[in-house]
Amino acid sequence: MSPRGGHPAIAWARLRASRRAVFGAVLLGFLTLTGVFAEILASPAPIVASGPAGVSFLPGVVHAAVYRARPRDEIDRLHAGDRALWPLVRYGPTTPGDAGPNAPAGPRHPLGTDADGRDLFARLVWGARTALGLSAGAVLLGMILGVALGGIAGYERSFWNDRLVRLVETVDTFPAIIVVALVRAIEREPTTRSLVIAVAFVRWAEVARLVRAEVLRAGAEEYVMAARALGASPFRVFWRHILPNTLGPAIVSSVFGVASVVLLEAALSFLRMGAPTGVASWGETLAEGAQDPARLRLIVLPGLLLAATVGGSYLVASALRDATDPRAARRQAGS
Repeated sequence: MSPRGGHPAIAWARLRASRRAVFGAVLLGFLTLTGVFAEILASPAPIVASGPAGVSFLPGVVHAAVYRARPRDEIDRLHAGDRALWPLVRYGPTTPGDAGPNAPAGPRHPLGTDADGRDLFARLVWGARTALGLSAGAVLLGMILGVALGGIAGYERSFWNDRLVRLVETVDTFPAIIVVALVRAIEREPTTRSLVIAVAFVRWAEVARLVRAEVLRAGAEEYVMAARALGASPFRVFWRHILPNTLGPAIVSSVFGVASVVLLEAALSFLRMGAPTGVASWGETLAEGAQDPARLRLIVLPGLLLAATVGGSYLVASALRDATDPRAARRQAGS
């Protein structure tokens, strides 16, 4: 086997030495951790509570319905006498706070509130989970489908090959926003799962087209023809010698896809066709800011988070592409 970018250890060493990759990974890592630990940063429930009933860890997750609609004063009474560790901001992304709509920054609301009185810091923190969670699910599902179907279309020279190519070309022409709009029209209340499937339905075609081209290219390489001449089965030739060489470009395309899916989710939420009702989204916050441009924080803050996500994705993907491309490595060594 002769991987397109050389030995994986060499590609990994190039990636670690890239400042672009490190900076982009730090940006994406920070935003990912923000979304993963959203309950610790902004939640109406304590992180840990110890009282007569025992110790409760993340009760806002275990007993979400208990805290969802209760005001802060009632939650304080619920934990009166308990020893509790509270999040940085004691408000969730959907529950209106005590300061009212469009409140300025203060001790209880570090970034103020939106037009519905919801804490802006909580909306941004939980919006990171919505954006990156949806993009990760859609990109992963699209990559699995794209690699499988693109590999079959490139390796199997049969009647089904032409049909798969036509299918890839047809799906690739569908605008993602139209597909999601159709899903929204079919479902009264779209779920996150349906949005992931709808976005992946469009994303897989791009990966499949790229993988098919890589399979056709790798199939003409000398090491593949040598494996066939030595009597290797078609499955072994594809699995051991062709498929590994398609994964690098597919992963690069998928990392680039994270940025496009995040922007797509923000655009859909801006148009009120994105995340399910009640789920925090950066695009929805931008839409609120667009209705009243005087509230610049509703435009600037989610805009900066979107720029950081897109920029981090492009930096990592660009460095990954150079690390797996021997021609780019030779150009860098020559310079």
